Amino acid sequence: MKRIYTFIFIILISVVLNIIFYSSNIIDVATGERLNNIILQWPVLRFFTEPFYAFAYYILTMERSGYVFAMASWLVWLVLGTIIFCRYKNFKLKNTIVLCCFSFFFFVSLCCAVVILPVVGPKIVNIYGHKIVDVHSHTISSRDNISSMLSSINFHKGHGFTDFFVTEHDNTNGYKTIPVDVGTNHIFPGIQIRTKEGVSILLLSDKYFKYEDFKDKSIKEMIDLAHSKGMMVVMPHWWKWHRPDLQQLVDWGIDGFEIYNCGYRYISDQTRQELIDICNKNNLPMFGTTDWHGLGYMMNVWTLIKKDGDKTVFELMKEKPKTKIVVHDVKGNQSKLRYIFEPFYFMYLYVTTTRLNYIMISFMFILVLAGLLYKVPVIRTVRVVSLLFACFFSFCLLHFVYLLQYSFYKNIMIPETIIPTAASLILIWFIIWGFCDKNI
Repeated sequence: MKRIYTFIFIILISVVLNIIFYSSNIIDVATGERLNNIILQWPVLRFFTEPFYAFAYYILTMERSGYVFAMASWLVWLVLGTIIFCRYKNFKLKNTIVLCCFSFFFFVSLCCAVVILPVVGPKIVNIYGHKIVDVHSHTISSRDNISSMLSSINFHKGHGFTDFFVTEHDNTNGYKTIPVDVGTNHIFPGIQIRTKEGVSILLLSDKYFKYEDFKDKSIKEMIDLAHSKGMMVVMPHWWKWHRPDLQQLVDWGIDGFEIYNCGYRYISDQTRQELIDICNKNNLPMFGTTDWHGLGYMMNVWTLIKKDGDKTVFELMKEKPKTKIVVHDVKGNQSKLRYIFEPFYFMYLYVTTTRLNYIMISFMFILVLAGLLYKVPVIRTVRVVSLLFACFFSFCLLHFVYLLQYSFYKNIMIPETIIPTAASLILIWFIIWGFCDKNI
């Protein structure tokens, strides 16, 4: 009975926190303005996958600089909770170790599943009169991407983008893989290319071009050549290198800057303000980009450009428009104290940035799951979950081996990271499954 009262108390606290502190947290990072007129439409799938969906969105929109600390905190708390549970149940040492391993790898596997599964995030709606563009994304034609062109098309369509650029690393092959039945009216060629200075820039165009024309050139040479061909040049995640000097880039003729990037979120407020100031001073457009590499299907940024008749998004960008960088900002506090209590801080973020109906669905799922497992022996739960994870990663392994055949000599992410990780987790889950016995 005490457990029921505790559960009800947690629900009541969550409802109160949601009523008092809830905010949609949709802002324009270029101005800091809260955008109450922008609505995010969450997919129907969320109703049937909460709270997994909420956890996936939390993982994939987290500040990259805090990943190590956050993950370490989750694992410590999970293992500690498992030890306390085992002591309460008077389990033997061997069984305690098995369950601790189960908890540890359950969380690791859940995070891997979040990265692999095509669970689409929110779609921006009611943006009439605007183009929604992503000027920085990749496909498997880039060495560190795990997704096909069709996946990229579905990813952008699912999040509400009207147009996007395919900017592979040092090649333009991805653009040539666009399915014929899709067409290229709203998909534009580009490239993220390495310069002699050792940094990358984005070259954007409205027609196909060759990488070889720009290979082994300095930033200034690339900008001049791109402009002579009617192309644009944007500086991506400048905060990754802090070079060249911002004013130097402007003097060389740069056409715009990223001020938000889903792949490199760790930018200080001061650095972002420097980028915003240099853009405002020189009438340069700002961009928020997904920098999508196929690692997780959720993102939280959209660049809005006002429409002008039948002009394409590239034609609009050439006119150096004022852009609106819409971000669903859920990063929260980044203090060290947060990371000590990260699982609990996640719960606080969840109940204060999520609509109440989704929170109640989460509690419903937890209640149903608890009811189903109430009289089920721990061994049965562990063995079933272990077998399910082993089967899941076996399927993933086959999928990525199949996908690799289309980019065998170029891609490094799949053979060096994805396949070894999937194979290791298959082995680990079979070992845990084998170590479970009737004494647990």
